[in-house]
Amino acid sequence: MLKKLSIKNFAVIEALELEPAPGLNIFTGETGAGKSIIISALGFLLGERSGSDILRPGAASAEVEGQFLVENLPAALIERWGVKAGSVAIRRQADAKGRTKAVINGSPATLAQLSEIGGFLVDFHGQNEHQSLLKPETQRDLLDRYGKLEKEVKSVLEAWQAAHALEESLNAVSMSEDERARLLDLYRFQLNEIEAANLKEGEEEELEALWPRLKNSEKLFTLSGETHALVDNAAGDTEKALEKIRALSAIDPSAEHLTARLASASIELRDLSGELRSYGKGVHSNPSEVDRCLSRLEKFKTLKKKYGADIAAVLAKAAELRAKVSSLDDLTLDRSELEKKLAAASGKLEKAALALHDKRLAAAKKLSAEILKEAQGLGFKEVRFSVDAAYDEAGITSSGGDSVEYLFTANPGYPLRPLRYTASGGEMARIMLALKTALSRADRIGAQVFDEVDAGVGAVTGRLVGEKLARLAGDKQIFCITHLPQVAAFGGAHFFVEKAVKNGVSAAAVNLLDPAAREREIARMLGGKKQSSELGLKHAKELLEESRK
Repeated sequence: MLKKLSIKNFAVIEALELEPAPGLNIFTGETGAGKSIIISALGFLLGERSGSDILRPGAASAEVEGQFLVENLPAALIERWGVKAGSVAIRRQADAKGRTKAVINGSPATLAQLSEIGGFLVDFHGQNEHQSLLKPETQRDLLDRYGKLEKEVKSVLEAWQAAHALEESLNAVSMSEDERARLLDLYRFQLNEIEAANLKEGEEEELEALWPRLKNSEKLFTLSGETHALVDNAAGDTEKALEKIRALSAIDPSAEHLTARLASASIELRDLSGELRSYGKGVHSNPSEVDRCLSRLEKFKTLKKKYGADIAAVLAKAAELRAKVSSLDDLTLDRSELEKKLAAASGKLEKAALALHDKRLAAAKKLSAEILKEAQGLGFKEVRFSVDAAYDEAGITSSGGDSVEYLFTANPGYPLRPLRYTASGGEMARIMLALKTALSRADRIGAQVFDEVDAGVGAVTGRLVGEKLARLAGDKQIFCITHLPQVAAFGGAHFFVEKAVKNGVSAAAVNLLDPAAREREIARMLGGKKQSSELGLKHAKELLEESRK
């Protein structure tokens, strides 16, 4: 659950402190006010990629910080990040060049690590996710998540990798000696180049943060020295002033509070003078340190250009190269022996794929019934829905032998057809909500985000969507951006987002509405007018009262 969110200089948000409620949090406002920016900032915090365009005009950097209460983090993550009392603090910054750095509980974190922990904290359902649900691989992954089939999926992957490695070894045996030697030289050269760099996750981010300080060390040294001299002089003057005011307060006791304040300022200035002196000594770097930092950053840049988008991808490439070298190196087994091993590995793969298929069939049957039940409560009159998992023993891949397809029809007399061919935008939004509701019972992710889940639905269906979200918020923290008053009326906390111009630049503000302001906002949503009529306010009160029944 998100306890607190702080956003600074992120897109149209200059500064925002948000403390959401445990249940259903509703966000409303005019189109373009910046509602989705809040969700984008939360996604940025939890590992989504971004560019320099997220910076507010004129700002040197953007920063998002969040505090989360957690219950479902794996033991390994709890130990790695020092999670205590069920709370974790995450902060991520981005500069004008699109570079980012992040910390989790005070320790530097990579983008992959942010995404990993974020997957246990918040489940995002954005406006673009409707489209991802049309992809068969997404449908398969959601089925596996619902059925908690991680163990079976991992078994298939490992069996496939073992069989694939033996298949490569068998192919290598058939190579000519010259071809094998050429590939070995290439793979060893690439592997040596990566290993010689002695890469460590997080080092690049640390050096990128250090580099501006190193290259400007002389300037920083001069500025800190000048500042120290001024502060030191001010401290001396303050001590002289303190002698005078003590003499003054000895005559007039009513000035003693001024003496105390000046004494405090004198102590603070002396402490500050000492810290500035220490800073000046520490900031003055030698040329070799500058060269080392620049050299490492250039090395990272070269390796990423050759082998992957980031250091994690480069390290993954190294692991792949090691496997290839090992496969080409180890050709002591003859072809017949390798064929026997491959046959055994293939048999193990088929067995694991079949076991996964059986579990998927059971999960598909259960998920179909749950989604159908949830969909029937979302305004579908005669909906039919089924999760199909067709098995092809000749087409086993690293994810198994199943082709998973979600079948759907909302029209009586029409056969079930793939969801991607039949569902309209409004139907897709409701099916996704039904799916998310079913999945929420199968996992322990504490917070869920719905960005305009009610897109394409009308007032009657909107009320059903609001009821569904309110029930889902019984044991989850829900964030919902909506334009429908019928949905907004069910919120436990209602935030209004508006945009104004500040110093010539647009700025979004978010305010938690009190009961009276909430009635006015619901009335505005009903009538589309900023100044609500008495009739609109009456209707808004009715909506709010009905939502509490």
